[in-house]
Amino acid sequence: MSVQRFVGANSREAMRRVRAALGDDALILANRRVAEGVEILALAEEMVPPAGPGSAVGEARPAGEAPDRPSGAHAGPASRPAGSSPAAAPPAVSRPAPSAPAEHTPPPDTAAPSPGDPRPGDPRPGDPNPGDPFAAFSERLLGEMQDLRALLVGRQEAAAPVGTAEDDNRVMLNRRLQGAGYGNALARELLDALPLELVHATAEAALAWLERQLVSRLAVLDDESRLLDEGGVFALLGPTGVGKTTTTAKLAARYVMRHGAGGVALVTTDSYRIGAHEQLRIYARLMGAEVHALDADAPLDDLLARLADKRLVIIDTVGMSQRDRRLVDQVAMLGQGARPVRRLLLLNAASHGETLEEVVETYQRASLAAGAPLYGAILTKVDEAPRLGAVLDIAIRHDLRLHYVSQGQQVPEDLRLVDPHGLVGQSLTPVDDSAFVGEPLAWQATPSARRWRGLSRSLLGQGRSLAVVMAQLRARVGGVAALDAAWPLQGLPLARQQAHLDRLRGLPAIGEEAAAVMLWSRHGPIKGSQCRLPALCLNARGLPLAAPWPSHCQPAGEAERLAAVETRLGVDRHFLPRCPSAAARRHLLDAGSDWLALAQANTRVIFEGERLALKALAEQAGVHDTLNCRYRGREGRLATGWLPVSLSDGTPLQAWFAVLRDPDTGRRRLTRYWLAADKAAASRPVLLVAHLVAEEWSSLASRAWQWLAPEAGEGVDTELRAWLASALAALAVRLDQETADWAMDVRGHLLALLGGSRKRSAAVLLEALWHLLAARDAFVLAAGPLLGGGDDAS
Repeated sequence: MSVQRFVGANSREAMRRVRAALGDDALILANRRVAEGVEILALAEEMVPPAGPGSAVGEARPAGEAPDRPSGAHAGPASRPAGSSPAAAPPAVSRPAPSAPAEHTPPPDTAAPSPGDPRPGDPRPGDPNPGDPFAAFSERLLGEMQDLRALLVGRQEAAAPVGTAEDDNRVMLNRRLQGAGYGNALARELLDALPLELVHATAEAALAWLERQLVSRLAVLDDESRLLDEGGVFALLGPTGVGKTTTTAKLAARYVMRHGAGGVALVTTDSYRIGAHEQLRIYARLMGAEVHALDADAPLDDLLARLADKRLVIIDTVGMSQRDRRLVDQVAMLGQGARPVRRLLLLNAASHGETLEEVVETYQRASLAAGAPLYGAILTKVDEAPRLGAVLDIAIRHDLRLHYVSQGQQVPEDLRLVDPHGLVGQSLTPVDDSAFVGEPLAWQATPSARRWRGLSRSLLGQGRSLAVVMAQLRARVGGVAALDAAWPLQGLPLARQQAHLDRLRGLPAIGEEAAAVMLWSRHGPIKGSQCRLPALCLNARGLPLAAPWPSHCQPAGEAERLAAVETRLGVDRHFLPRCPSAAARRHLLDAGSDWLALAQANTRVIFEGERLALKALAEQAGVHDTLNCRYRGREGRLATGWLPVSLSDGTPLQAWFAVLRDPDTGRRRLTRYWLAADKAAASRPVLLVAHLVAEEWSSLASRAWQWLAPEAGEGVDTELRAWLASALAALAVRLDQETADWAMDVRGHLLALLGGSRKRSAAVLLEALWHLLAARDAFVLAAGPLLGGGDDAS
């Protein structure tokens, strides 16, 4: 028995080397990470020679008589060539998955035995039965197994095996979050959505993902000029000492610098703190602004009526502890006037998280009792806070829009707009160890779906995840806004569904992302229905938009359909299900549009004066380009080539040939043929990939059609159902093909919604999107404005 060591840059490469050297039945004994990548200890599996009657060592046989053995069994020692050494398999080992052969580098720590070395079966000094080869072999085998066990135990103590918790970025991110002051609830919500490709990626990639998630959840004021130009009445709320008076002066100064002092007035209701009125009067005198004092229990309506000509009125309220019973009454006074008051809560960034939680909950309840939720928040004392995680955690979980950050006493220099990237980055910057921040709780890898259906995760946290995904999809993928608006129509009576369908019957509503390619579907219906597949818009990279155009709403002629989208959408490229007609080719030529049409292997064209089938020309085309692509959830290598051909009427075309192979085994997965316009061929391979991956769209649309079957009520209009199924399928294909960070983040959320470690594919993402929209509907019904978006109420 000889244990061999294999090293590869990653697990896949190391396994390739194992299989190349030892075959499919190699036994894996151990694995670990090393400086060079991944190390695997393995040996070849061979059967132990049988002992007893019929074996070479069991009973004597006449010379030249072969031993009896069952068909397929390994030969015993007597039938082995001289010098060979039998081996046995140790118990409790695993087998590698089949993979492609690769070159094997011989391990440096193994060497061939020298001529004088003993072999298994040779008698050794001290053997109990020197004449019994099987007994000698058994003892030698036991010794090797003991040596092997000692080797493995030593290696396992020296390093953790591949894939342990220390290698899991969720552990690292959880430590970073809790060390920064973020709480367990938000940490679980975030880490549940960590994409699988980042679990064992570099720490830099995982931290960049974490920062994107926090920034996407942090609501901030994005247009200060609109806030100050519109003005209004703002009341600054918060406990004592949080900085309300200083912030009042800073905010007023920012207005004065833009519009002058004539349009601003300051009001103080703080009659409890000695010198509070005078402090604000000094600030107002320096700015040239009006200032008014009002008792905390005096009505505000009369004063606001006298200040109706002031564009901006800022009220410095009396500071009250969140546990003061008078708090609700004081806040209620701000909601009794005819002029609406927007309440801004000041949060001390240096406060403990539990204190901030109590402050926000109490002031939010008081504000709701006064008629409207808090308008937003301002962070104060940021320069005094050793960790910012707690206050950002509070702002995220309570959906508070941060307007400004205050970090110092200078007016107005120390008040600035919130930079979400800078603030989140600052919060995640490692700080010195603290006696008040211990070892974080271990991240619990409980399947997300179990938590989704349970009560251990907060409903607000789930709602935030849904809102983040929907916001990303609306912003990044054309047509998602139309899909989002059409989805709720399923719950309406049929008459109302049909009344809303006019918005979907015209050319697709795309949004900010432009359409550059039109994918024209075959004339056949969606599988399991009588509705034909629509046409589909693609972007400049050939990736789908969630923007179908129903087939029954298209003009009758092929050339007319092409002209319609070229005129209305500016599309200049077309993916066609078959070679266009003569009239359509003339139109495309006159319009200068490019086109690519799927063809069959037996399609005949003219090449060098002969009429030949495309299949017969494939070898002559050779391979011009090879590029990577994803096809039906698996990576592949697409080799493409082309030849100049013509149709029987003399129209010059290009014939394109493509073979998709498995990148590991090199096995052919499919062959495709296309005909294309006679244009520059350099950019064609990318279009071939786009046309190829779009094939999955039609099968996914059929699957979504089945899922959208009505369960009760009057049902779903077939036209609406086909449109929704097509749009969902297109969005699933888009998410599977996208390589940008935003798509990886969205996939992480979607796969977490399904639970477990489902492998990424368009089919799995389609299922997740269906659950996403269904869950979003449930939250909209239960939580009202939670996911609805829009500005806060005054």
